[in-house]
Formats: sequence, structure tokens, C-alpha cells
Amino acid sequence: MLEKLRHSPLYPALLKIYLRVHKALIWTLWQIFSLFPVKKQKVIFSNFNGNGFGDNPRYIAEEFIRRRLPYELIWICEKPGCSFPPELKIIRPNTFSFVFHMSTAGIWIDNTRKLYYFKKKKNQIYIQVWHGGPGLKKIEKDAGNSLSADYIAYAKKDAQQMDLMISNCKWCTECYKRCFWYNGPILEKGLPKNDFYFRDTNIIRKMARDFYHLPEDVCLVLYMPTWRENRKLNVYHLDFEACLDAFEKRFGGSWRMLVRLHPNVNPDDFNIRYTDRVLNASRYDNVQELLAAGDAVISDYSSCGFDYIQLGRPSFLYAEDYEEMKKTKDFYFSLEELPIPLAFSNEEMLQNILTFSEENYQKDREPFVKQIGYFDNGHASEAIVDYILNT
Repeated sequence: MLEKLRHSPLYPALLKIYLRVHKALIWTLWQIFSLFPVKKQKVIFSNFNGNGFGDNPRYIAEEFIRRRLPYELIWICEKPGCSFPPELKIIRPNTFSFVFHMSTAGIWIDNTRKLYYFKKKKNQIYIQVWHGGPGLKKIEKDAGNSLSADYIAYAKKDAQQMDLMISNCKWCTECYKRCFWYNGPILEKGLPKNDFYFRDTNIIRKMARDFYHLPEDVCLVLYMPTWRENRKLNVYHLDFEACLDAFEKRFGGSWRMLVRLHPNVNPDDFNIRYTDRVLNASRYDNVQELLAAGDAVISDYSSCGFDYIQLGRPSFLYAEDYEEMKKTKDFYFSLEELPIPLAFSNEEMLQNILTFSEENYQKDREPFVKQIGYFDNGHASEAIVDYILNT
């Protein structure tokens, strides 16, 4: 019945009516549930407004669970098939249950701007654990004309309700003060997801290799490009097999390529030929686990390249469409000033791998890391939970 309705000429009009009614109903529920008392020991987590168990909120939730604190833990998720610890209660966004728990939770933890109507009370605490550290692409107010008037108005409203932001470096702290329309406190204790880098790397390396049935001595290079707002699919021309040959020639040993596309793109849309050397990592559950397990990374404009600069592991930039991107995106850094090899073609990429100098890389990254001023030390999740316990 529903499938027939979708193909009916009446469907667009009926959908519009449904959305208006649903929006009005959700607004009404917010007014009603806002009269209910707040439960201080209830925390509600949101990862990109409904994604699975990941990013910064994941590691804060795990810290609550690790300490066995007497808190009710709620996770907003609309994606089917996601795995969660049994200690988390899962609710869908924009439902009766969602509005009730949002209205009565003492703590809100989000890693991006909210995409839905909300009504925050004075005795509720909204902690914004933004999903990225330092990166290339300008964000929020710094992004200027690329933001719509509607987004700016909503971002300002969202920022007015925030009680705390977190930062993993001096560079991010200054960025948040300047461009988030936010003038509240910033907790400079690192990113919870970066805590993963300070765990036992031998265990994490083995987990990733076991997943792909690889020997423990195999080296992994991660290819992790970001996404394009125009959804273009023709910018990922990296020659995987040739890169692997170059890595084996330069560094020795046996190498595999893990291709991890951005969550905003559908990996099925890309005509990538996966082999026993080129492996599909787009649906691997925990991207932070992959990054911690990798030996080198290739990216374009993604912040994961900065993670490897911080860790001191080989990081490479492959930016085939850089000139085109500059027309629509503004960057905080020019690619040339980053302390990592830059390639605009496969030929340059292979040459950068074959001539990679560990000595020069470490020499170049030291002043850059000092400029960024990282705070990460493996205890960011603990610091946030401590903050909650002391408020």
C-alpha cells in the first residue's frame, strides 16, 4: 500500500501535509514535555543527529559505562543495524520518546549543530563536542558566503544554548572563539575520540588486521578522502596498486590499502575495484580504530591527515581537484605550508612515497605541531565526565 502511494501523483502533496502536521505535533510535544522535571542523572547523546555509535560522544558514553556511574544513558539513532552497548537506550530522532528524553535529560552531548527544534531549560547542560579538530576547510562563521542565512540564524540560536565546548589544541580554541557565535567556556583537554590513540596500539593493530584476516606484520595505508558538496564522484583517481608497490619499495614489508570514504557519500556509488590488496573499509564500524591501527594515511582535505601529523606517522596529501576546490572553499592553511608531501597527480603521489624522508618529515612537523598546540593526552573523556559530575 505504502509503495503504491509513493508512486501516486498525490504523494508530493500528501508528504508536504504529513511533514507540516508532524512538525506541529513535535512542537506541541516540546511545549508539553518542557513542563516535566529534569533528571540530572540522565545524559542524551547525538552523533551527527542520528548516526551510529561513534565519534566523540561514543568515548564519553564508554567512560560513563566504564565507571559504572548511576546515570541513564540515551543515544539518538535512526540508522538500522547499528550495534550499541546494552547500557545505552536507543531512541529515534523527532519521535515522542525523543522529545520526552530531550526535555527531561540533565545533559545534552552533541558533535554537530542540531537539525531539529528544541527547547532547552535553564537547568539543562548542553555540551558541544564538535566532530573535528584542526583541519583545512574553513567552518562556521569563517566559511563566510558559503553559509545560508537560515543556517547562520540557526547556528546563532544553537550557540546561545551551549554551555561548554571542548578543544584539543590552542588553534581550535581560537577558532571556536572567533567563528562559532559562542562566548562561553572551552574545556581544553583534548578530543575524546583521540583518547583512542593513547591506548595499547598493539592490541588495536591486531584487531583491525584480524577483521580483514591479515597477518599481524602487514602494514596498512589508509586512503580517507573527504566529500564534496556537489557530490562529485570523479575525484578519487588514486592508483591504489601503484601506491602499494611504492610503499613496499620505499618502506619494505607487505602493504594493504584500506579505502574509507566519507560517511556523507555512498560507497556503492564509486566504481572501485577491491582486491586482496585494496580493501573496502567504508563500513568498518569504528574509524578511530582504523586510524589507530594504520601505518600511513593518504587524504585530501580531511582532518585525519592532521591526526597523523600529531602522531608522527607518515601522512600524504593527494589533492587532484585543488584548484577547483579553491573556487568554492576557503582554507585555513595553504597545502604548501603543511609539513606533509603534496601531490596533484598520481605521478607526483608515487614520487612522494618513493622519496619520503622520515628525517625531513619529523623536522618539518615539529614547528607545525608546536603552532597548533595540542592538548590531547588520552584523558579527554575522563575530563568531560568529571566536568559533568562536578556541575
